[in-house]
Amino acid sequence: MIRVAARQRLGGFALDVAFEGPPDGVTVLFGPSGAGKSATLAVVAGIARAADALVVVGERVLTDTGARVFVLPERRRIGVVHQDARLFPHLSVARNLRYGWRRTTGERRIGWDEAIEVLAIGHLLDRSPRDLSGGERQRVAIGRALLSQPDLLLLDEPVSALDAGRRAEVLRFVAALKQRFGLPMLYVTHSEDEARLLGDHLVRIEDGRVVGQGSPAAMLPVRQVVGEAVGPGMVRVGEAVIAVPGVDAPSGAVVRVSW
Repeated sequence: MIRVAARQRLGGFALDVAFEGPPDGVTVLFGPSGAGKSATLAVVAGIARAADALVVVGERVLTDTGARVFVLPERRRIGVVHQDARLFPHLSVARNLRYGWRRTTGERRIGWDEAIEVLAIGHLLDRSPRDLSGGERQRVAIGRALLSQPDLLLLDEPVSALDAGRRAEVLRFVAALKQRFGLPMLYVTHSEDEARLLGDHLVRIEDGRVVGQGSPAAMLPVRQVVGEAVGPGMVRVGEAVIAVPGVDAPSGAVVRVSW
């Protein structure tokens, strides 16, 4: 189980969040830009010290301000993947991966070959980060984080800077990690599609506060797909037939209607 609670003032912004996540699934922190999602990850990673905070991963207490417990970031056994891959440009892909591999001093639960296989990056090992596509760089960044043998993986909008094709590619690999390793993850996004695809538990954050949490199906609006036109200005949505005169949208477009 992951337990997080944090209260912190950042200038005029107040962060006040509390939630729990599953021990072997993806907890999605969902909300608009500036809501406090990345600030929450910084507290979990130990990069930021909140005035009042509790961070527990499994049986390890990483932060407890009441008990004056604070584990240094490099000792938290947490892997972090940012929006930009942040690979070392002067190192090959293999040497970037070995940086993560050498960070661990305990048991290696995730094998070198296993991580490379799941992320399909074996053919990239001798290449330089500057010769990789955006999607390839993110896969290598995920691999480096995995090979550090984390107890928790943090992904801060890891596909938001990619085009649609690369985004779908990386998301497939993240989903594969979830199935293969059962590693708990905190995944930050403002995309409903990503939250539905990956999430086991969703925490909705707005203006620095948790405004709801539950399954993605329960927390996100239900999408209905228009199946067919049944007459001029008339469409079938699920079991209902509704009038939508004046809609000018191409076939397959997503439109929001109310009645």
